[in-house]
Amino acid sequence: MTVCLLEWLTEREWVGMAPQTSNLPPFRHCRRPAALLASCRFMKCLVWNMDYWKSSKKEESWSYIQSLDPDVSLLNECSTHNSQKNHIHHIAKDKWGCGVFSKHTIQEIVFNKSHPDSIACGQVTINDQPITLVSLYGKIIDGYSITTLHRSLSDLTHLFIQNDISDWLLIGGDFNADVALDERQPGKSHHLFFERLKDFGLKDCREKFNRERAQTLRHKKSTFAWQNDYLFAGKKIYDKCVSCQVIDDESLYELSDHNPIVAEFDLIKE
Repeated sequence: MTVCLLEWLTEREWVGMAPQTSNLPPFRHCRRPAALLASCRFMKCLVWNMDYWKSSKKEESWSYIQSLDPDVSLLNECSTHNSQKNHIHHIAKDKWGCGVFSKHTIQEIVFNKSHPDSIACGQVTINDQPITLVSLYGKIIDGYSITTLHRSLSDLTHLFIQNDISDWLLIGGDFNADVALDERQPGKSHHLFFERLKDFGLKDCREKFNRERAQTLRHKKSTFAWQNDYLFAGKKIYDKCVSCQVIDDESLYELSDHNPIVAEFDLIKE
């Protein structure tokens, strides 16, 4: 029987809340000794486009991530950093790209990709349960991201159709996709992309708690609120998601033009 580490902690050892400037409710989360990381009840996941290529506050961005203390992070337009011990990072341009970061040891999942710099994929094991993590970026080529996204989904199909993997799979990132864009252009290409995700049994974690659209990209040229960033989960890990919210905090606006998504999973929840 696995004993949850949280049951051994005093209240002082809890990291009870997100940054004070955030509107998020307290997270049940703890800072755990590295040797005990494999035994964990609550897992926090961060999804964020760090806007690395034009941000002048890179260290502040990593400090913010450290303040959130995520167990796993699915990051886009990011660099590597000495605060992140375990990571898989694929460079798109210069030193920034797509990455999966974790407190836990990550085993990279290697396969052929149509756009190698747009997918980072690895697996961590928590409570003896392998969890597959996919950081996906909707790379824009010739003005479109949907074409690259569909190719990326096809590249990932071998993971989606294996229940032992897909049931415990998280895929998130800046997809550069929004069904609202279908109302402003011919066809339903964005809708079809999200339907493909759902056909593979993946569900939107944020929509589990709030069905309203949430702005995740602040684009100065946009005439409407863009939702470009998402976190989808396979059946079993989706059932264990106990919170998922977009952090819309003005103090973060100078760090990135994207709002982070933070989700929490109760891994022993029945």
